[in-house]
Amino acid sequence: MTDSIFKKLAAATVGTALIFSLGETMPAQAAALTYNFSNDDKTLIGTFSFEQAAADDQEVTIAEGLKISARYGGQSYTEADDPLASVFTDFSGTIFNQAGLGLYFTPSTFNVYRENFINLNDLTAAGVQTVTYTSVPEPSLMLGLSVFGLSLFLGKKIASS
Repeated sequence: MTDSIFKKLAAATVGTALIFSLGETMPAQAAALTYNFSNDDKTLIGTFSFEQAAADDQEVTIAEGLKISARYGGQSYTEADDPLASVFTDFSGTIFNQAGLGLYFTPSTFNVYRENFINLNDLTAAGVQTVTYTSVPEPSLMLGLSVFGLSLFLGKKIASS
């Protein structure tokens, strides 16, 4: 039993040392944040992304790397359709629905203003809808969580044997 504890302790020590040694040699990478957005009836669907560091001042502009891709009325729109587009976030780059944070995007056909979608060709109540934002997990995060989950699964499998 003591031998088993020492093996586990040795494995944990080696693993920790390996993580720290690799962490020092790997260059720091900026986290890319990606959000999907759509209006209530899904006639507008799109995505935008930016580096988390750009959200330090709570506004991300095209000059800071904001990328937008949207589809509405059978037409595609990008950040080139509104050079003044921006995203308002909290300090970490997070956007909360209905919290006054979100995209400011005004191509010639529609506006996205925080949580509001406005069809410029239909100024009735039907032309105003809510915009929903959904965070898209970063691929490296998903890989890391998958490896962690697999190690827990294998650890329980070996312990039960």
